[in-house]
Amino acid sequence: MIKRIVPILLAFVAVLTGCVGAAWRNARSEDTISAYHQFLKEHPDSSFSEEARARLELSRLRLRPTRAGFDEFRKKYGSPELVSELRPYVENAYFDYARSIGTAEAYRKFLEEFPAGANAKRALGNAEYLEAQGFQGDLAALSRFASTYPESDYAAEAKRSVAAVRLKGQDSFGRVALLIRVASSTPGADRVARVFRDRAAAAYSAANLRIVPVASQEDASRLGLPAILVITHEEREMSTQLEAGQFTEPGVLARTEVDLRRIGEKDPIWSDVFEYRVPLSVRRDDVSILFGPGSQSGYWAELDGAFFIPVARWGNQAAARPPQQFDKPVVAVKVVGDRAVVLFGDGDFEVLELSDPEAPVRLGEYRRKRDLAKFSGVNVDGSQVALFGPDGIEIVQLDGDETRREVSFGREVVGSVRDAEALGGSWLAATNRGLLLLGSAPSQVQTLVPREVFGMARYGERVLFTDGVALYAATLAQLRNGRVESELRLGRGFAPQRVRAQGGTAVVLGARDAVWVDLRSGQPRLRSRIGGTESGRVRDAAVVGERLFLLGPRGLQVTDPNGERIVDSVDVIPRERIDVEGRHLVMIGERSLQVVDASPFIFAAGAADLP
Repeated sequence: MIKRIVPILLAFVAVLTGCVGAAWRNARSEDTISAYHQFLKEHPDSSFSEEARARLELSRLRLRPTRAGFDEFRKKYGSPELVSELRPYVENAYFDYARSIGTAEAYRKFLEEFPAGANAKRALGNAEYLEAQGFQGDLAALSRFASTYPESDYAAEAKRSVAAVRLKGQDSFGRVALLIRVASSTPGADRVARVFRDRAAAAYSAANLRIVPVASQEDASRLGLPAILVITHEEREMSTQLEAGQFTEPGVLARTEVDLRRIGEKDPIWSDVFEYRVPLSVRRDDVSILFGPGSQSGYWAELDGAFFIPVARWGNQAAARPPQQFDKPVVAVKVVGDRAVVLFGDGDFEVLELSDPEAPVRLGEYRRKRDLAKFSGVNVDGSQVALFGPDGIEIVQLDGDETRREVSFGREVVGSVRDAEALGGSWLAATNRGLLLLGSAPSQVQTLVPREVFGMARYGERVLFTDGVALYAATLAQLRNGRVESELRLGRGFAPQRVRAQGGTAVVLGARDAVWVDLRSGQPRLRSRIGGTESGRVRDAAVVGERLFLLGPRGLQVTDPNGERIVDSVDVIPRERIDVEGRHLVMIGERSLQVVDASPFIFAAGAADLP
């Protein structure tokens, strides 16, 4: 009896095994989540069950690949074949993580994991670029990098930098045609034209450029002049209008258009419009309103919107990248490496990656709980972001693309905060209550300088700050002992306010003027002073490659190497705040961010020096 049962059982097992094998082959052939799930439902304890569970998880990870999921899969299912099969699907997640860190070390770790992956050359180029600090002073090396690593995220901008320096070498000009068009209906038209001509000549002479008056664009072309500055002016009566919800009385409007461009080029180097209006009652038939009552504090003043002559010595729009737009006004920016933290007035911020400033990548964002608090400044230290303004200061922790608020110091605790810097593992706050050292909680605040501090910047292991009269430098230890290391008196008339430090120098902005200070000798030493008469109002400043850049209503202005004269200017959209990223300037204002490549302004190399 048993002898007859055994063959039957063996035959049954064979049939069953054959069915399971066929089901497994079908599941493998389909290779989907549903196929493996159905197989496990029908054959939960077969010899293929373990592999089916592994492949079920693998299929899920292929649809939604994550670093955490891959690490867990590798620990749970140690099969080299399965891990190797999954690896290409998670490579992009690992690369995106390395990019979010943005360091050479992060890219090197990626290459250890994916040495022959689809992103290997891209990661290698990024690592070498960062290890070379962007080839800051070696334009030839930057050119070779762009050719060697075209896959790198930095390659496109490297090519643009080289091309811009080459263009400046070919495109620079020393003479500019001047064409003035004043409407004949303008009272005292000859005087208006003469003043425009004199101001243009003075501005270009200060920049060591020559103005050549011409009667027409055809004359400029016939004389072989490379560029032309056209000033067009008219004045006309305006009837009563509704502006900002209020009716304005009848008046006279002066409108001046300024256009600077290479002759024959479609796009201008600089283009701006200036308007000035006065009541009809003050108009005189024989005098332009540009010389009437109030004109010196309106049209000709060094204020926002006041008339000025832009100066350029080449087609410098090649150095400006297209502006990036936001949905709401931007108030501050801080750049660390190629990461820009862009702050909005309500305390929200975004983190952008700027390896290619023509195509910024948003890495993360912080959305603050809505209240009435206002913010005006931002700083970054490692993974911490400090947000500050008239309502206090908050410290936010960055964790990849996640953000969380760590601690908040309200206005009732610290007052109005003008600047914040990380030093010695702690945050310092420059406030209207003094220079404060912040602890880990609002109850832990120490006053280091018991007087109002208007501006502050970090310089190595020292902090620079101003009380509205002098610029001080001190270490944290000295401040805790009630001492400072050095002092540079600037005077109440100068009224020092904002402080910016880069390299071995600092820029201090006053009520009207700006000074450039050398810090390398230990004792701060005045290097140069730019008056508001020449620069107009300066809202922010930066130093790149021993060249001073000023930002304000007149756009981005570049000084000579001595920091004494304006010799170039770039027509940028944002004109409020500026920060530095390697050889790039990052500006914000209104609802936009724009990057300008400083390479053509700081490198002397011409086309012959580049490979």
